[in-house]
Amino acid sequence: MKIDKYSAILGNTVGFHDMSTLTNNRPVASLPFGGKYRLIDFPLSSLANAGVRSIFGIFQQDNISSVFDHIRSGREWGLSTLLSHYYLGIYNTRVESSTVGKEYYQQLLTYLKRSGSNQTVSINCDVLINIDLNQVFHLHNTTKSPITVVYKKLPKKDISGVNAILEVDETDHVLSHHLFDENSNQDLYNMSTDIFVVDTPWLIERLEEEAKKENPEKLRYVLRDLAAESGAFAYEYTGYLANIHSVESYYQANKDMLDLHKFYSLFTPNQKIYTKVKNEEPTYYASSSKVAKSQFASGSIIEGEVVNSVLSRNVRVHEDSLVKDSLLFTRAVIGKGAQVEYAILDKGVEVAEGVVIRGTAEHPVVVKKGEKVTEDILS
Repeated sequence: MKIDKYSAILGNTVGFHDMSTLTNNRPVASLPFGGKYRLIDFPLSSLANAGVRSIFGIFQQDNISSVFDHIRSGREWGLSTLLSHYYLGIYNTRVESSTVGKEYYQQLLTYLKRSGSNQTVSINCDVLINIDLNQVFHLHNTTKSPITVVYKKLPKKDISGVNAILEVDETDHVLSHHLFDENSNQDLYNMSTDIFVVDTPWLIERLEEEAKKENPEKLRYVLRDLAAESGAFAYEYTGYLANIHSVESYYQANKDMLDLHKFYSLFTPNQKIYTKVKNEEPTYYASSSKVAKSQFASGSIIEGEVVNSVLSRNVRVHEDSLVKDSLLFTRAVIGKGAQVEYAILDKGVEVAEGVVIRGTAEHPVVVKKGEKVTEDILS
């Protein structure tokens, strides 16, 4: 393997996320975002923009096919050249479990030892962020700590019980961490993004120790503990961040992209976001269509009204229908005269003529992949 300065470990998720209606057929990493993207595009793009070309992706084995299908050769993120390396490690432990089997660290340690890198960045797919990793690398190299962690100040409503809260001193070093307590009542919390930059030789030694344990924990938990034990340098991120831990948080993150300020905070000109290229015709808007404050990917046909919504590729919205405050995945079909409000329609959902689907802003209705809706759904 070519020896590179940086290597990366890309994870999917940790803990139990209340998203089973959307993740029965795919990992969180493969969830669509903003019409044409997937959540995994953002960490991959952050790595690509920082020139990281050696990546080890570690995913739970269930429903991994969508990750393979999306990344393919990795060309869009610069991972298909002779000088790049991309690997997928697959483990069997359930997503909500904090411990892992022996194969987890066997794969990880083999990768790290062969990489020959100076530093390793660990990044995940359930914290939506577009971060300039070169800044983090630079600051890490100016400190004496073997590990640096990225955090963001967030209000209580944006944090879940699986997130780590950091206690940081006046010199920007981590004193301790604890899981978020939903009964606490502060204005803002230092939530760890679970993005870590670690000196690779030091990391290998610590992971070898973890691998010897009877019940080794997932990497993210180990890195949280190491950050506290070693007084990690804490880098504060101040850009847009969405913590994807529930259907509601995922829905709101997509809706945030209809706010220009939040959109340009995530999609910054100097930090491009790359995704799998689709050579399709642009979306067609018929003379009967009405569109306001919405996002559309390619290949759709819009004949009805679409308001405050995000539509993926190849969606069909028939005449006299209404799509409002909703997310429509690829190949969704809205029948003539149908109404869809505050809903998430998964891939291939068909809504029959005249049917009404209506949720609320706090609790959007989720219609599972491939369902044909012939009766009203009201909540």
